[in-house]
Amino acid sequence: MYDRRYDGLLLDHDGVLVTLCSRSTLRAAAREAFADVGVDRPPTADVDAITIRVSPTELRSVAGRHALDPGRLWRAREDRIEAALRSAVETGEKVPYDDVACLESVSVPLGVVSNNQQRIVEHVLEAHGLDHLFETVHARPPTLASLEDKKPAPTYLEAAAGRLGCSNPLFVGDSDTDVVAGRRAGFGTALLRRPHNADRDLDVDPTVDASSLDDVVAEL
Repeated sequence: MYDRRYDGLLLDHDGVLVTLCSRSTLRAAAREAFADVGVDRPPTADVDAITIRVSPTELRSVAGRHALDPGRLWRAREDRIEAALRSAVETGEKVPYDDVACLESVSVPLGVVSNNQQRIVEHVLEAHGLDHLFETVHARPPTLASLEDKKPAPTYLEAAAGRLGCSNPLFVGDSDTDVVAGRRAGFGTALLRRPHNADRDLDVDPTVDASSLDDVVAEL
């Protein structure tokens, strides 16, 4: 059983702190990435393969089918996704959830751990005036190698806890992947219910199943 005396709070970014972008927004960015590397009519399956939850193996397969360097395709994808998410912040598609305000009262150190790009996470937090809440942010560089360190690997979680000096943080996510990553790191986990996952059944059990960030803060 996990010790409930948590000495830190780590949170996922998309779907926990800020709203998700529509799949159509991300798919359009991926399609533009193909155009950037000279592929004007990529199959829909290939576009979907580099949109979200991208695996290194699948990316290399897609690149191979189009005689592309995987690193070049991935960098084009990362740049287009970054541009799309910056635009989503400006248009109001990507905004903080209302209950994020409760984090102002948390006394333990806070950090963000995300499978998104570091530059995107930092921009979103700064644009919405949330950056002052977090002592550290651990997310991906826009490189192909970074896919190996994505959650459910515990790499970024362990790095964030180390930066905060925490030995027993609680990690808050919105998916099975987050729960698995937290368990692999040896941390307590909170599955936060948002509209996109309110009725989702999990394959793994979190330490806490929470309906709001207020519920999470009450666990500290």
